[in-house]
Amino acid sequence: MERLKTEMIEIGEGQQRIREGQREIRQKFEEIGSECRRLKEETMNIAKQSDYNQIRINLMFSILKAREDNNFAHADHLTGLLRLVEFPSPFLFLILGISDFIINLANISSYYKEGNIS
Repeated sequence: MERLKTEMIEIGEGQQRIREGQREIRQKFEEIGSECRRLKEETMNIAKQSDYNQIRINLMFSILKAREDNNFAHADHLTGLLRLVEFPSPFLFLILGISDFIINLANISSYYKEGNIS
């Protein structure tokens, strides 16, 4: 009977260690999940910053191209768009859409002017 009590105590202690181990594992999983969410958010911010930089670079090159083509009204318009692009801007992608449309329109019109398409 004494041996049975001793085994029961040992079993209880073993179960307690198992519960503590499970608690530690659960806590580590929560920490990993939190770190994962933080890294995901940081990655998204880096991607947004990269998009922002690419928009500004595209606009700057388009301004240079418009000046090279002596299209100063278009260059002035693009310069105004460049001033609107601030980070972070809730309208960044709207501006991106407008500026891409304008840039593509300018590229198409210059393509026609060069006589590539009749």
